[in-house]
Amino acid sequence: MRLPEFWKTYLAVVVAGGIVAYSLLVEWNKPDTGDAEPKEKVFALDKAKVGELTIDPAEGEAIKLVREGTGWKMTAPQAVPADTPAVDSMLSSLESLEIEEVVLENATNLSDFGLDQPSLTVAALSQGSPEPAKLIVGAKLADGSGVYAKRPASARVFTVPSWSLSSFEKEPFDLRDRDLLHVKREDVKALEVTGPEGSYALARGEKDEWAFTEPVATRAGRWSVDGLLGALESLRMESVAAEAAEDLERFGLVRPARTVTVTLADGSAKTLEIGDSAGDKKWNAREKGSPLVAVVPGALVDDLAKGMAELRAKRLLEVATYDVEGFDVVSGADKKVFAKSTTKDDDGLEKARWKRTAPDAKDLETNTVEDALFKIGGIEVAKFHDRPKEAAAYGLDAPYFKVVLRMGAKGEALVELGRKDGAVYARRPGDEAVLELDAAKAEELTKAFGEL
Repeated sequence: MRLPEFWKTYLAVVVAGGIVAYSLLVEWNKPDTGDAEPKEKVFALDKAKVGELTIDPAEGEAIKLVREGTGWKMTAPQAVPADTPAVDSMLSSLESLEIEEVVLENATNLSDFGLDQPSLTVAALSQGSPEPAKLIVGAKLADGSGVYAKRPASARVFTVPSWSLSSFEKEPFDLRDRDLLHVKREDVKALEVTGPEGSYALARGEKDEWAFTEPVATRAGRWSVDGLLGALESLRMESVAAEAAEDLERFGLVRPARTVTVTLADGSAKTLEIGDSAGDKKWNAREKGSPLVAVVPGALVDDLAKGMAELRAKRLLEVATYDVEGFDVVSGADKKVFAKSTTKDDDGLEKARWKRTAPDAKDLETNTVEDALFKIGGIEVAKFHDRPKEAAAYGLDAPYFKVVLRMGAKGEALVELGRKDGAVYARRPGDEAVLELDAAKAEELTKAFGEL
């Protein structure tokens, strides 16, 4: 007899339900084994107490690293400063290294595991210890997931994960200090750059704002300058052209094509000199006065080649609408004053409210006010006039529009606009340059504030 379609569906649901119920029953009746046993550490090691670390591969040079104050120094195969974060990373790996599986408690034939001729030996000597903690590494497991290893004083052979030893597979160059300048961007107070594109200088103000001091006193883009400082902070050599160069002419460093000088908070200064191309978008460089000539990647040179224009403050004003607590707008003989207050909505969140307080009092739509403020922060400069004529040449002897933004502890920001022969110009306090704006966008700006 053929079952109706709905009966087929019903039976399928019953069967599926039975399978789920059975699965749950099996899970509920499994014995509770508790948490898995913690794996045994290879060493009882405190990385903070390690004073010497030796990496000795079967192929390649042995590397010896010695703690020196808060950092590390490489003493073999050559005496150079070491990359402290890289050494710390290796010590962390060694400190946390765990035994994956014990193969034999008393191995008599080490050649079965490649331990008669180790592929790698790692030794860490802690302060106060007569002997270093040493790990001997042998052959890889057939599936490549681990390697055989042992400690010299024990016959026990065990395995450790292959990935856990990757931090020890280093060449000497990988562990030397490759930082050329050793500067932190937050410590830089002034910057001077020379190159084929011209020379310029910048200084950081009290409110972390950057401005050019040469060849013209004008504002710089905070984030653009920060990007350049970040490139200097992270500059690392890719290789060594000469450990102690006797002939700088070979590297184009007698008269460097580019120089970057940073003045730090403590008053000291460091200069990076960049010479000839080292091929494949790389350059010879050194810290002035250092015998070491390094090869550095071309990214920094690409940034410097953009010149002063790349670092200028290209927006009329760099402000965030949420920082503005009030503002004044002057248009001809009319002046309007605006103030912000905050209230809490039904969810207890603060909500901004705007009001015109002069010449009359009027509540305003918050979005309308913030749209106007966004426009003044969004309009970009079309052209800079760094050697401006008298103010009348730009209509700035009698500005047709002025806005003063009040930002509490961040102070005030002011801009004035003038018209001349169909063009719109702007100026900012303390800025020698006159800024030429897109006339249509300037009209949108003044209209947005005029309607408040």
